[in-house]
Amino acid sequence: RMTMTSSNNSVLNAQFNLWGDGGNRPTVIELGDDQGWHLYSQRNPDGSIQFVVNGQVIPDNYGNFDARYLTSGNVYTKGESDNRYVQNIQRGAPVWPGKVDEYGPAEAPAGCFLTQARHDPTTAYGVTFAYRPLQMWVGNGWRTING
Repeated sequence: RMTMTSSNNSVLNAQFNLWGDGGNRPTVIELGDDQGWHLYSQRNPDGSIQFVVNGQVIPDNYGNFDARYLTSGNVYTKGESDNRYVQNIQRGAPVWPGKVDEYGPAEAPAGCFLTQARHDPTTAYGVTFAYRPLQMWVGNGWRTING
């Protein structure tokens, strides 16, 4: 049984159409109005069904979006997502590696960068260096980059 009602205060006329083209779209059930189609359901030649909306779908109830649609490890909540990216960067405390009687350190340690070079007449080359670790805020805390 099928029932249709109208309160007659709609601004546009609506149409409910059943049609097919005998080829790629053998059976189409379509709803539209004077300005165009809203949605349709279509049986494809292979027997599958396609449901198409001309606009945005806004569910009233998300209860059917359960574990069948969420593969473990492929979906994150907002909180989980926020804990996965860098939100800020800062320099850590300076480290003075000590005086060396050679032309400075060859390289700052992994995850660190040179921040100061200054004259020191008590070394053979007259220079001392300082480096700092590079730190990033991820999730809920600072983490030092490890190289």
